[in-house]
Amino acid sequence: MAATIRDHLEESLGEADFPSTRNDLIDAAVDRGDPTAVQALRAIPDRDYANLAEVLRAVESADGVGR
Repeated sequence: MAATIRDHLEESLGEADFPSTRNDLIDAAVDRGDPTAVQALRAIPDRDYANLAEVLRAVESADGVGR
């Protein structure tokens, strides 16, 4: 089964500290070596995110479709 964007984000950001800025989240995904997560995170608004759920909602909104 192919991994979804959600899977990539959960894996890349599972140990991220929140609240976190978009750039902090991108750095965490880069550190994990996940270009799919990095690409998704670059598309979200530049603001602070309180938790992973907020990040996932932002990615779904930026994509225009829930994944």
